[in-house]
Amino acid sequence: MSPKLKDALPELSPLPDEVYPIQHEKRKPDQGYYVALGLVMSVWMITPLSCAYLLWYTLFSSGLSGKSGLTATIFASYSITEILFSIYTSYLIKYVQTPSPPSDLPNLERKKLFLRVLHSNLIYPIPSKGLPIEYNLQENEGGERNYEVELAEKDFQKGLISVAELHHIKNKEYEQSIGIQEKPGRVGKMNSIEKNVINSFVEEYPGEREKRLKSQIENDVLPNDLKKEWGYEGIIDDDDNIIKLHPWDKRAIEFRERLRTWFNHAEWSSIKRRNVEIWLAWSCFNTPLEDVLSNKENKEFLEYTMDLLEARTGTEFEDGYDPKVQIMRLTIDKVNAKGRPLILYAVTNLINLFLQEVVYPYQGMGLYKEGDIEYLVRIPKDWTPEKGKTVPNAIPVVYLHGLGFGLLQSHLLIKHLISSLPTHPILIPLSPHTSQSLFHHRHLRPWTRAELVENMKEICTKWGFWDEHARSTSSRGGVSMLSHSNGSVAHGWLLKDCPSLIKRNTFVDPVVFCLWEGDVCYNFCYRKPSNALELLLYYFIASEVGIANYIQRYFDWADNTLFFDEIPDALDYKKTAFFLGEKDIIIDAPRVRRYLEKHGVTNGIHWDPLGGHGDGLNGSARDRVIMFAGTGSTNGWQNWLTKGRRRHSLGNDDFTEDFMSHVNGTSTGRKGKTA
Repeated sequence: MSPKLKDALPELSPLPDEVYPIQHEKRKPDQGYYVALGLVMSVWMITPLSCAYLLWYTLFSSGLSGKSGLTATIFASYSITEILFSIYTSYLIKYVQTPSPPSDLPNLERKKLFLRVLHSNLIYPIPSKGLPIEYNLQENEGGERNYEVELAEKDFQKGLISVAELHHIKNKEYEQSIGIQEKPGRVGKMNSIEKNVINSFVEEYPGEREKRLKSQIENDVLPNDLKKEWGYEGIIDDDDNIIKLHPWDKRAIEFRERLRTWFNHAEWSSIKRRNVEIWLAWSCFNTPLEDVLSNKENKEFLEYTMDLLEARTGTEFEDGYDPKVQIMRLTIDKVNAKGRPLILYAVTNLINLFLQEVVYPYQGMGLYKEGDIEYLVRIPKDWTPEKGKTVPNAIPVVYLHGLGFGLLQSHLLIKHLISSLPTHPILIPLSPHTSQSLFHHRHLRPWTRAELVENMKEICTKWGFWDEHARSTSSRGGVSMLSHSNGSVAHGWLLKDCPSLIKRNTFVDPVVFCLWEGDVCYNFCYRKPSNALELLLYYFIASEVGIANYIQRYFDWADNTLFFDEIPDALDYKKTAFFLGEKDIIIDAPRVRRYLEKHGVTNGIHWDPLGGHGDGLNGSARDRVIMFAGTGSTNGWQNWLTKGRRRHSLGNDDFTEDFMSHVNGTSTGRKGKTA
């Protein structure tokens, strides 16, 4: 098999089909949960124990008379500090409960966004073109070749039929059984589909059919009769009329199941019309339903979105309201913040300060500030802006970290970035609102989209990473952007508002895809922990007042959602990579993978079937991520630490397995091979 064809082949085995309806059973805490609970309680109990100790010191010891020892006095002083701090954090928790202001998005923009969400998974998976027919060949239940599907595969490869037509041919039996397609008529009588097929072969001159069909596919145009039958994949026709999906259309079933997430996975039949209206009022306007209904224009818009939602789900919502159905309204519901002792903040913030002021400066990084955004930057010796724009091993690398403990949590990755990419500038914006930086003035005031984008442009211009006014792409420069988890939000902002700044994208556990499906919201803020990881995530990260305030009062799903077509070169696996772990407890990684694959991503997905959230940045998996951020490849990543990074710093990337296989005239494996 040729190397070019090998590059086109999808690298991963297909995911198993999703089974609906999804059963969400209440999970009982496992043994690890109670171990983690012991750790959480040992931290949480510091404040109550401080109260108890101070009470004992005051009432039952000789402390007030001055006869107690120094140790007892120190503990008493510490106890007073913890008690005062708990009062302060209680005030902060109450302070952040104020609901977010209503959305100021114009209704026209709301409509475009809502339609975009509803259409997001209406498309059918796009098979890779240029592949052998045998690669996509289907067999029927008896193990025999399906020649009708085989012929359709050939026509799709030639560009003669659309992906929609191919899908309908593959699923003909199911769609006929539920009434989407007409069943075959009696012998001697053709149905409308068969007539269309016969008519499509009629030619006034040789080659007319092939020329006509290619033009229709390339221009996304189908004859009216075929467009009605196959080609239209939306729920709005050319005249802006709403078209309802068949209730048993697999796309409608899938959407209904995913919509249940916003109602705490309630049974579909229990979700009434008023429940949905309350959720729509929040998701579209960020306000209670009563405020929406009091405005005539907004009320009409709400009714329109309800019609669209019924069309997309293929159903009609039953009138009424079920109070037992929990409706998730992230920025209106109570902020789920919990207090924690001062010593926890003190220890983590002191470690971060030590890393920032001592460790990283020793390793060549400096702390700078642009506007109100602080950042660390390392500029290699002899590096110049010209090298950064023209030399492959000198492209600047920007790392956007996720939620947690800031530098303390990212230290091992940053350490490896510095040592593995010595010829690359390294830039790390420091996000206080996601790092539990209680003593920072931006702890409860997260960056805005405009603020981050403008300051990042200024930073990259200042250091010569990027020239916004350059006349050519080659002289403009750009950076390799690496983001993890919530860092992908800022990554997405930059892609949407300043795409020319980024030359290479590395997404690790990204939260920005499929945000409309609610999994990230549910898993981070509403799920009841049942194992150790979920409990530790909940207490030490999700319920910290700064992080909870950011997620539940400043997290704008419309702003933070990144659609596939907003990523330049998303299909180029040398410029864009997605690192996902199947066991992720925050994002629904299989759903994200399916979303990407539906849009044609193959070798750009690096899938770890055993990986959890953050595992892509730990251990040996971290080498693969850093290698791609620096080189645009993961070939031979197992040798990155031993010889790869050294040869890369010298300007040689010929250590990869694929390069050596081409040199020797042999083949050792596919490009982008992953676990």
